[in-house]
Amino acid sequence: MIINAYGVVLARRIFGEYDRLATVFTEDLGKMTVRFVGVARSTGKLKALCEPTSWCEYRLHLSPRVDAAKCVGGRIMATFPGVRANLARITAALYCCELLDKLTAERNPSQEKFRLLVTTLSALESSPSRWLTLAFGLRLMEQAGFGLRERAPRAAAGVWDALHEREPRELADVPFDPAAAAESRRDLEAHFEVQTGRPLKVAVFRESLRNAPRPEGVPS
Repeated sequence: MIINAYGVVLARRIFGEYDRLATVFTEDLGKMTVRFVGVARSTGKLKALCEPTSWCEYRLHLSPRVDAAKCVGGRIMATFPGVRANLARITAALYCCELLDKLTAERNPSQEKFRLLVTTLSALESSPSRWLTLAFGLRLMEQAGFGLRERAPRAAAGVWDALHEREPRELADVPFDPAAAAESRRDLEAHFEVQTGRPLKVAVFRESLRNAPRPEGVPS
C-alpha cells in the first residue's frame, strides 16, 4: 500500500552501505521507522528527506511483512536552514526531537504532538527563544500524561504558566531568567530520566560543550 504522510525526522542511522533508517514522527500515523534506499550514493535523490529535523510530505510504501516503511518519494516542506547554521539552535532542535522520540511509542499518532514539534521548530527558525526547549519538554510531558504543571520550581513560578500555554513563537517576548531556566531544566530532565530510565543524550552533549575548555580569548 502506498500512502502520503506529513512527518518530521527525529533521528537517522546508517543501514547497510548505502541505505538509511530514519525515525519519522508523522501527523496521522505517529512514530514510524522509514527506510531510505540508496540515499548515501552520489546519485541518491531522497537524502534531504531523511535529515534530522526535516519536515516533509513523504510517499511511503507500507507492507504487512516488514515493520519499516519504505520512502519512495516526497517533497520538502521546511528544512529550517537558520536552525542548521547555528550550533545552539540545532542542538535545541535535536533536544526536542529526542524528547519526542523517547516519550512516544511506535504507531501512536497525536496531531497535538505533531503540531507542537512543527511550531517549535518554526519558532527556532524565525523567532528563537532560550525558553523553547524547556517549554516543548514541559508540554510534551503533559501530553504524555505525566506533566509537571503542578510542580513549578520556586524560581520559575512567574513564567510557569507562559511555558505551558504560550505559542512557541510568543516565547521570544518572555524575558529570559537563567536561574529559573536552570532549575526548571533540571526538574524536566530528572523527570524524563525517571520515566525512561536513561538520560537525554543531547543534554549530555550540551553539557559537554559548556564544560569544554575554550581557547584563550573566546568568551564562554
